[in-house]
Amino acid sequence: MYQRQIEQVRRTSKAFHAVAEKTLDARRSEGRPGAEEARRAILDGESLESMGAGGEAFDTTMVAEAIILAELRPAYFVRDTGIDLDNRMAGEPDLVERITDQKARLETVTRSIGRVDLINHWSLPYGGTGFLVGDDLVVTNRHVARLFAEQLWNGYRFRRGRFGQLMEARMDYCHFHESDRRNRAEVADIVYVAQDNEPDFALLKVRKLDDVPALILSKQVMSEGHPVAVVGYPAEDGDRNERDLMEQYFGGIYQVKRFAPGYITERDESLITLTSDYTSLGGNSGSPLISLKSGEIVGLHFAGRFMENNYAVTSDVLEAACRQVSRPVVVPRMPEEAPISAADVFAGREGYAADFLGDGDLAVPLPRLGAWAGDAAPVAGTADNILRYTHFSVVQSASRRLPLLTAVNIDGGLSRRLTRQGAWRLDGRLDAAHQVGNALYADNPLDRGHMVRRRDPGWGEAAQQGELDTFHYTNCAPQHEDLNQKDWVGLEDYIMEAAETLAFRVSVFTGPIFRDTDKRLRQTGAPDVAIPEEFWKVAVIVDAATGTLSATGYVLSHGPFIRELVESPFVYGSYRTYQVQIARIEAETGLSFGALTGCDPLGATLDNEAPFTQVARELDGPESLLLAPGATG
Repeated sequence: MYQRQIEQVRRTSKAFHAVAEKTLDARRSEGRPGAEEARRAILDGESLESMGAGGEAFDTTMVAEAIILAELRPAYFVRDTGIDLDNRMAGEPDLVERITDQKARLETVTRSIGRVDLINHWSLPYGGTGFLVGDDLVVTNRHVARLFAEQLWNGYRFRRGRFGQLMEARMDYCHFHESDRRNRAEVADIVYVAQDNEPDFALLKVRKLDDVPALILSKQVMSEGHPVAVVGYPAEDGDRNERDLMEQYFGGIYQVKRFAPGYITERDESLITLTSDYTSLGGNSGSPLISLKSGEIVGLHFAGRFMENNYAVTSDVLEAACRQVSRPVVVPRMPEEAPISAADVFAGREGYAADFLGDGDLAVPLPRLGAWAGDAAPVAGTADNILRYTHFSVVQSASRRLPLLTAVNIDGGLSRRLTRQGAWRLDGRLDAAHQVGNALYADNPLDRGHMVRRRDPGWGEAAQQGELDTFHYTNCAPQHEDLNQKDWVGLEDYIMEAAETLAFRVSVFTGPIFRDTDKRLRQTGAPDVAIPEEFWKVAVIVDAATGTLSATGYVLSHGPFIRELVESPFVYGSYRTYQVQIARIEAETGLSFGALTGCDPLGATLDNEAPFTQVARELDGPESLLLAPGATG
């Protein structure tokens, strides 16, 4: 921990060596042991453990981190005239220069950050900080909102406080040092308070003030080294921080608006949490993490650990939550039903070919349905209930009225770029009770999601027919408009780019992950259809170097599938694409991929104790893929 932070400081702070010398010279003059060895270890980049005795001769807590926190991370006053950089504690020159260059923009941002004042609370004058992100929507922490809010079966209400009176909360965007100015907005309603297993945020509805602009939540997750600042109302917090350091930072002045710059030091693997090295105290709960480059909000401060890190929920989680609660209610209407393709239209369609990649050990049959064997919707004129189209096949779930799985053969060498054609149709080979059309997608945020991409079967002489066949609702699953398919839809292309693929051929299985917990949209004309939250894909190629099959599995997930792997709650964030073990897809879906689990470079055996990167890899391009054992992606 300490060494990683020292390296971070060395990369971001030009003043590091000077401050290290100053602090260690003071320690030397006090006759404290180990100072010279410590100085050399820090400046030369050695590990603390290399000094012997596990670094016991060296106060790692004070020197490894406090150099920066004590000398270069002031908390400036925000006054009614703006950010006051005239501070008794020197700031890091790079950060001061950025603040100076962006001062007007940053001061505008501070106008929308306020103190959450409490009325009728038993003991607290205020609970923390909040900031405006819409006309009347404020973001703060769950643990701040819970000071005055309690949950009911159908929403939230204000708690009772002193003398049996209901508590009240107000946003005051002022509370400046040496100023009596106030600019208050009453908290009219409690919109949402996250559960304990969710990221630490809450949403409040406040009275709109014309002079308080809404802040912009960044959709990007910032990386290590990005310059940031928090604005909030730090309060004296007892013994959680060293009293001498609190006095050095704050000079005994608390509960007023402060601006504290620093750098992002890390982001966790799930991308839900950022860590940073700015200065904070308890009253900063609910403070926004502001990019010093753009002025946008990149996170929500929710906790800090003395001499280690401050923690913030990433802004994309907040942005998705705010968009969800702000979406207007739509009035449903029943559309005209989709046209139906007659059963005889499909005469001669051969569908997915198991021997497309080769015979014998290279043959790739359809997955076995396992627990879903009795749920395949009957297909007229067949004994196996497989819907065959041009270069792809579908097995439809009778109970869910959606595709259980799809299978497509892709020949990259014969692929054709076709102008998008086709209108969504029902398949006349299935009973109407086993499929769903336009009624599911009217007047709501659901998109029609191709399971087999329209261009995947668009190869060879029947290319146009293959593309048109993809526009059947049997190849469609509802997907929320927020679902990010950038990496997902191009996955087959990524695989052919990243691998030495024999003849540029790949066979791909795709489908939704059905769960009992999937929710239904009551506002549609198909209220019985549950909406899957996640999707899976298995891609199979023949490795040109070895002549053997390579099979890899993927999920498009915003949390439920990945949560158990990373042990991190995730409710509102963006969907992301992960490469995972095929064996895990089997476990989640109830399907069986047979011998393909043995062709998976991530391994065939599930290991719940294995590191996340060994059983799941987030994808952001071909270089992220692991297509062969021992490869690094």
